[in-house]
Amino acid sequence: MTEMMTRNFFKWTMTRFFTLAVMAFPWTGLPAMAVEQTSFHPGQPWPDTEGTHLKAHGFCVLKHDGKYYWYGSHKIAGKTESEKNEAGVRCYVSSDLLNWSNSGLVLSVTSEGQHPEVAEAGILDRPKVIFNPATRKFVMYFKLYPPKAAGGTKGTDVAYVGVATANEPSGIFKYEGKFTGAGSPSGSGDFAIFQNEDGTAYHIAVRKPDKALVCGRMTQDGLRPAGDYAVMEGITHATEAPTLFRRNGKTFLLGSGSSGWDPNPARMFVSDRIEGPYQSLGNPCEGLNPHNQLGPEKAFGGQSTFVMPSPWKADEWIAMFDIWNPKDPIHAGYIWLPLRFEKDRPVIRWQPEWKPEKSAVPDKDQ
Repeated sequence: MTEMMTRNFFKWTMTRFFTLAVMAFPWTGLPAMAVEQTSFHPGQPWPDTEGTHLKAHGFCVLKHDGKYYWYGSHKIAGKTESEKNEAGVRCYVSSDLLNWSNSGLVLSVTSEGQHPEVAEAGILDRPKVIFNPATRKFVMYFKLYPPKAAGGTKGTDVAYVGVATANEPSGIFKYEGKFTGAGSPSGSGDFAIFQNEDGTAYHIAVRKPDKALVCGRMTQDGLRPAGDYAVMEGITHATEAPTLFRRNGKTFLLGSGSSGWDPNPARMFVSDRIEGPYQSLGNPCEGLNPHNQLGPEKAFGGQSTFVMPSPWKADEWIAMFDIWNPKDPIHAGYIWLPLRFEKDRPVIRWQPEWKPEKSAVPDKDQ
């Protein structure tokens, strides 16, 4: 081989070696060699631009000014989900949805002067962030179980929604207080925040204690519910992990069943209105995740967390799932797959690898 060929072969060999090493031993805690990502590998370790596995769970992705912001819960190393393991909300930034740079904790439980309800929170997870056009602020919502709930109760007797705001998408977010959503004194569990094109935001949540999925409009500043909640008729009882998107004037809702940290079948619904009534479309998942041998009956081993429009292809979305790891949550994983429509039926088909498809899709913020 020529000297140039030798150098290129060595570079390819070393890159491949480090990539395989990360895949084989993803949780060593040592930063891997940073390799530019050119495709998605669902269910596999996903390093940031420094070579460290992404750590942002129960997440959402916000597009703003041509960049993408991934917000998720950062769990404390060495602690299980049954312990107090919340470090706060971490943010990553990307221009292509594949390569993510770490912007740090944008809401930290240990930051100086942090409110005790955040600093001492037993649970702080599933963050969702939107841009509020009325206030020109970024608003973050998250599940919040403070150390003491209403009446001095402890634990998860009352489930709150925490709210924080920032002037820039990469924070720092300031805690603005909490509310008991869903029109119930016991509050709400898993939730989604859905924003209309006019900026109106809706809180879609699992009402406690009866586990009905309900919908309520937020105030103009986005900090509190504006009034009563409505039960979303047609949604299967105990539907959790809701996430919504719009297609051709209809609202689609992707969710899961209720089985704790264990995976269960995904479920999809459609309606002419966000409040409902909804029609069931069944389980949209197809195929097998070869990494854990789980298929549609277990949603590939994941649970729905977010859906966003594909920036590369019209009439396509990206379905995003968390692979929970309750015994070692900091090392939980992710599944991102194309969500496409086949004869007007939504399908999320397993792919071991998939690449962005370039096409002329209007570039607009979420």
